Amino acid sequence: MKYSELNVLEINKISYIVKEKQPSLFKQICIFIGQLFYYTFIIHFKYKALPTNYKGLLFFGVSLNNRRSLEPIINNVENDTYLYLNNHVTDVHKRRAWWHSIPYIFSLIKLYKKSNKDDKALILKYFTRLWTTYGLYKIAGEMLDKYKVRVLVLANDHNDINRCLIFNALEKGIKTVYVQHASVKRGFPRLDFTYSFLDGKESLDKYLYDGKPKGEVYLSGGVRFDSLYDKIAKRNYETHRIGIAINMLDDFEKIKSLCLFLKNNNYNNLILRPHPRYQHLNSEWLINNNISISNPKEESSFDFISKIDFMISNESAIHLDASIMYCPTVLYNMSADFVGTQQATSVLDDYNFVKNHLVKLANTDEELLNFIKNPKDVMPTKEVLQYYNASSNSHLEGKLGVTIAHFLNLSCQEKENQFDKECGFVNVSDFLHEIDDSLAC
Repeated sequence: MKYSELNVLEINKISYIVKEKQPSLFKQICIFIGQLFYYTFIIHFKYKALPTNYKGLLFFGVSLNNRRSLEPIINNVENDTYLYLNNHVTDVHKRRAWWHSIPYIFSLIKLYKKSNKDDKALILKYFTRLWTTYGLYKIAGEMLDKYKVRVLVLANDHNDINRCLIFNALEKGIKTVYVQHASVKRGFPRLDFTYSFLDGKESLDKYLYDGKPKGEVYLSGGVRFDSLYDKIAKRNYETHRIGIAINMLDDFEKIKSLCLFLKNNNYNNLILRPHPRYQHLNSEWLINNNISISNPKEESSFDFISKIDFMISNESAIHLDASIMYCPTVLYNMSADFVGTQQATSVLDDYNFVKNHLVKLANTDEELLNFIKNPKDVMPTKEVLQYYNASSNSHLEGKLGVTIAHFLNLSCQEKENQFDKECGFVNVSDFLHEIDDSLAC
């Protein structure tokens, strides 16, 4: 395929997955120039030599959460059978990707001219992301060729470089394996992988929203949960230490008010855990008020949850982590748009945690306080947990990494047909065929 003919909107699936506020077009171009300088002159000095002794199995993870989901599998794969690429490799390759993208500004302008009104708005809003996709697509293909990849394993289905790898792999006939790394929202891109390993039926329901998945889909359970079983505390459901997990939507003034409210009700042992990209944290205020901080770059969500008796968070995938670890967790709006008693109507529930009875919603401070005093009332049922995590209370609990590693070994040997009989995972192919039959009727 000619790079000039790439549909970068289709590759990125921006209408589904990118919702962050973007700067003006002028600022985006200035950012592009700044990134070009950074990747050309700065990142060069961070380059590290890559291993070369491997046999066609490539793991690719660009975020900390991606890596935490892949590591239980990697730890059970023989050292000489795989290559693992992460951030520093991606950044090195981006040096070439940014330069390669420059001439394709005219291709993006051409795509803009022939697009409909809605797509034109998306192109203007995410201009630099779409522009750099041309270069990322080229280097993604070169990476697959250079490392002679036979099986590509990803834990993210919507990051820009990952999307470029997926589309290149499809063109080249390379097997792709997707391992879910976090909770998903309705409208995520369709599963276009040879094999997909999902947390549970809840995730499948979300993915079906965008169409029938390609390839084989297994309800395995969350691989990232393998390591948590040694961290699950024996809960007596008495609230002594409260964890507050905040995301990028949260307003620090609201967070301060919550902390003071809890302290005024004699809950003084608080741990605050910000999202890795949260930029408004006032560490000095927290320290002055004897509030501990959990650094997400140094401490996993599981380690954080193992230290607390109760968790409060706005809309976040961390609610599932807490539930899996039998920690009571409540959704509480801390965003700036919360005014007075209107919290119930403005709260986000894109993950449907509240709707599906995984998490309780505290509409007011009084409701929150009542939940804290009665933590057992917050806990979801066993059936709800299995809907989200298929391996809960099964023989596969804590063994997903070694099981999927075994699958990858079979896949490299072209023996995948042996896997279904051995693994015990739920293969939803029959279920998907039933959907096709019903549509045909």
